[in-house]
Amino acid sequence: MNNQSKLSEFIMSFCICTTGITLLEGLLGMLLYPNELLPYKAFFSPPLFALFSVVLGFVTVSKQELTIKQVLIRRAIHLILIELMVFGLNYAEGYVYPLKEAIVLAVGIAAVFVAVYVVLWLIDRRSAKQFNEQLKRYQQEAK
Repeated sequence: MNNQSKLSEFIMSFCICTTGITLLEGLLGMLLYPNELLPYKAFFSPPLFALFSVVLGFVTVSKQELTIKQVLIRRAIHLILIELMVFGLNYAEGYVYPLKEAIVLAVGIAAVFVAVYVVLWLIDRRSAKQFNEQLKRYQQEAK
């Protein structure tokens, strides 16, 4: 993978992650805190958390081909780092979640994490399909 494709993958991850975090924040807010209103500064939390999540994604980058097991281990480490970052930043702001809310938030974060990788996989799959179709056309023209 060249640097340009890495950059575009990280930008795409940031956009998908920001969308997922915004949806998660809205859904959990309606479910757990229906009477609360967020201040305007909360508008910046989804992109900020997305940026930190994408930067933490560098743990999955490797110069050599990884086995499926190595990829899964790195993705698990990435998810753990994201969970620690979210709970750590909230703790630093003075907020400690009750157990029920912490579990719901942790599951929500994991769902956004999985959604980001599924969307990226679907995009890569579509690109590979287009590439293979174009390759077949070139091969047929060469005959």
